[in-house]
Amino acid sequence: MRKVDFLNVAIVQSTIDNRIAWNPQAANAPEMSLTEAKRAWDEITIAITQYKNLDESARPEVIILPELTIAHQYEREIADLAKQVGTIIIGGCDFKYIDGCDEVINQGIISIPRYWPHGIGRGQSRNIHFGKKHPANFEKNFIESIPCRSGKGNMSFLGCNEVFIIDLGSYGKIGISICADFYDIERYAYYKGRIQHLFIIAYNKDVKSFYYLAEAISRLVFCNVVICNTGHYGGSIAFSLYKEDYKRYIYKHEGAKLYTSQVISLPVADLHKAQQNAASPQAKKFKSAPPGYNYKYPDKNLNVKNVNVDP
Repeated sequence: MRKVDFLNVAIVQSTIDNRIAWNPQAANAPEMSLTEAKRAWDEITIAITQYKNLDESARPEVIILPELTIAHQYEREIADLAKQVGTIIIGGCDFKYIDGCDEVINQGIISIPRYWPHGIGRGQSRNIHFGKKHPANFEKNFIESIPCRSGKGNMSFLGCNEVFIIDLGSYGKIGISICADFYDIERYAYYKGRIQHLFIIAYNKDVKSFYYLAEAISRLVFCNVVICNTGHYGGSIAFSLYKEDYKRYIYKHEGAKLYTSQVISLPVADLHKAQQNAASPQAKKFKSAPPGYNYKYPDKNLNVKNVNVDP
C-alpha cells in the first residue's frame, strides 16, 4: 500500500493540577475532582474546535491528549468531537475503580470516526480502550493510600498486559504507550520493525528523561516518537530520525503550567521506504537503522481500515 508523505498530528497539552485533582480522602477517590475535570475538558474543546475550523488540508489526522486528562463523564463526548473533526483522538482517561475487587486501572481511549480522515459529521465514532501496565511511583503510592470501598485495606493498581498497534493504512502504523510504560524494554522489542510512529501519553514531571528517551527509543525502534505530556509540567516533544540535526526535533515545548496546542507533521512514505530498504534513496534522509533491524508486518494489530483510513 502506497504511503502518504506525512501524518498530521495535533498535540494538546491540558493542565490538570494533580494536587487539586486527586485527593485520596475524597468520597469519589480515585477519580479527579469535578472542577479540574471541567477545566481540562474546556481546554480540550477549545483546541479541537479550532481544528474543526481549519481547512481540510491543514486539519490533523490524529489528535493526542495527555494521560489522565479525560474524566469518565466526558468519554462519550470525545467520540462526538472525533466525529465533528473527522479525526482520530487518542488520550488518557481518569483513574477507573474496578468495583468488587478494590483495584484501579489507568486507561487511554482511542476514538475513531467512521469516515476517517476528515469525514466531518458522517456516521458515528467508536471508542476503544487500552491500558497501562506499570504505574509510576507517585501513582502507585496515591492508589495504595486510598481506603477500599469494601472497608478492607487499601486499593491497588491493576496493570494491563496488552500491546496495541493501530494500523492507519497509508498513514502508517502507530504504537501507543502510557507514561511509565515508556521504560518497558520488552514493549520496544515488539515494536521494532513493526511501526512508523510511537505515541506516548504522559503525566510526568521528569521531562528531561523523556527528551533523552525519545531520541534513544526512536533510534532503537527506528520510528517517529511523539510524547504528549501534561501542560502542568510541560515537555511535550516530537522526534524523527532525520539525518540533519536541525530537522530531528520537529516539536519541543518547555515550561510548566502552560496550556498549548500545536499541529506537527511526521514523515511516513520516506520513512517507510527507509525501513524496508537501507539502500534506498529515501534512507539517505534518515539516520541508519539499528543493527539487526528488519521491517515486518505486525502479527497483532488494531486494524481500522474499515473506517476508510485509505480513502
